[in-house]
Amino acid sequence: MRKTLVILLWPIFSVGQSIGFIDVVHEKKNEPYIEVSANKNGGTAVFNRTYRSGCIGSYEIRWTFSKDLSLLQPGETFGVTLQCASCRTPCGYKWGIADVLGSNNVLKIPSYPEYTYNGNITLTSRSGGSSGVFDWQPSQLSNTYNFTYQPKKPAKLTAIAFSIAGHRIYYVFGEAKRPTSNSINCHSLLGLGKLVNSLELGAYEGYPWDWMDKTIDYALNHIAASNCLGNTYLKNLKSRMYQAGDTRVFYSEIQSYSRKLESEVASSCAACSSCTR
Repeated sequence: MRKTLVILLWPIFSVGQSIGFIDVVHEKKNEPYIEVSANKNGGTAVFNRTYRSGCIGSYEIRWTFSKDLSLLQPGETFGVTLQCASCRTPCGYKWGIADVLGSNNVLKIPSYPEYTYNGNITLTSRSGGSSGVFDWQPSQLSNTYNFTYQPKKPAKLTAIAFSIAGHRIYYVFGEAKRPTSNSINCHSLLGLGKLVNSLELGAYEGYPWDWMDKTIDYALNHIAASNCLGNTYLKNLKSRMYQAGDTRVFYSEIQSYSRKLESEVASSCAACSSCTR
């Protein structure tokens, strides 16, 4: 397998540095299996949980943000609303289903070895009497968290995390500048490289079509954010991937696209010339 496309552009935050959303990372656990769909506007997590007695509960967790997270300036606040859109716990069981954590609770981020512990995105308040979303009573099925971004020490990356049924979903932030309509977003290329690598691996292993479909959607979002790459191939792949019985048939062409992407980045995204595999 080819290695992930890596963008070597990570200046350390200086005091007063603005940051912006660059990636979502799902740290998966074996049980329960969770379907996660997430972007800078919010997300959902859908799963079933089997209890010791054999009872099976079904859950859909949703979250939204109070503002666009493309740019956060020092001292700026934002809200996260977390809710049980549908939480059905059977047989009398009750448990804490989901929570949102500030950067002081993020010790590491998978796929980001350069991340260092920091506390620059801080939880300042929440609407519920306690942290998290529970199914103990209706009033605890929704909770709104308020966070403040305030740089405290040099850090390449920062993040908040959603804790859902033992899984962690990280929202990763990096150095940001005020977006302009024609500016090239180098950070989006980092996430795109990882997503294309995931598609290549998924096709090699024969992952189900719906997993591949969602990964293509994430890749298309990164292409749109880059302001320098075309999306024709991935849109075409998405239409052909729909309900595919065996995604392994797409492996060779995705591998070819992965190779061509390196040349496209080099020619079309000149401002991000420090790209390598």
